[in-house]
Amino acid sequence: MILQYFNFRTAIVLAISLLSCYLAIKFNFKIHFDIVVFGLAVAFPLGTSIQTAFKRRERALEFLSVFKAGFTAINYSLQSERDLSTEQKAEGRLLLIQATESIFKQLRNANGDNVQFQKSIDSIYQFVERNREFISGRIVIRIIRYLRDSMEASTFLLSLVRHRTMIGLRFYSLSFINVFAVIQAPMVVYELENQLPMWALYFTAGFSSLILITLYNFQQLIEYPFDEKGADDIDLDNFKLQI
Repeated sequence: MILQYFNFRTAIVLAISLLSCYLAIKFNFKIHFDIVVFGLAVAFPLGTSIQTAFKRRERALEFLSVFKAGFTAINYSLQSERDLSTEQKAEGRLLLIQATESIFKQLRNANGDNVQFQKSIDSIYQFVERNREFISGRIVIRIIRYLRDSMEASTFLLSLVRHRTMIGLRFYSLSFINVFAVIQAPMVVYELENQLPMWALYFTAGFSSLILITLYNFQQLIEYPFDEKGADDIDLDNFKLQI
């Protein structure tokens, strides 16, 4: 599971860090700079990006719950209508299941086109209109209200496909992680050359860069929580309609 957070970026940043450390030791290249200040320049945008990605994930869970609750309530409303035949109730249930499968398929495939799901919602509304004489006005109003709530939830979920966390902040984070991997070694050599053995200098430079790029990879994995690539992705099967 932990291997999901290591990729080509990890190898590149780690290689840059170790190479920088080797050159700094070999040519006695040192930099006197406040590493805490430079660390903040990396940690702030990275921490903000991770926090934003977590908020998106939590909001996605909230709207998935609203979506499922709305469709479940519509099904209960239809199934409790005595004037509807068994075939009509089965048709309504099938339309709800198809609409759910439609949006889940779009989320998994990163397809943020709202038109496709809108057609599924329209088919449910048309079903209600076709059978208006068998459904009481009170139930029709209730169904439309639940459809509105489900549409609001689905619109937000599909918007996550196209609108990610701020790309400028993510670019800034990745850029400074690479810069940090380059100049960290001369700073470490300046501060700790006579205090640590050589292997510890390599470990310090490499491990710091490894932590930062792993956190960046973690943010990338939870950036879009529906692609089932990360350990913390949302399991859409848990929100399927049990009807």
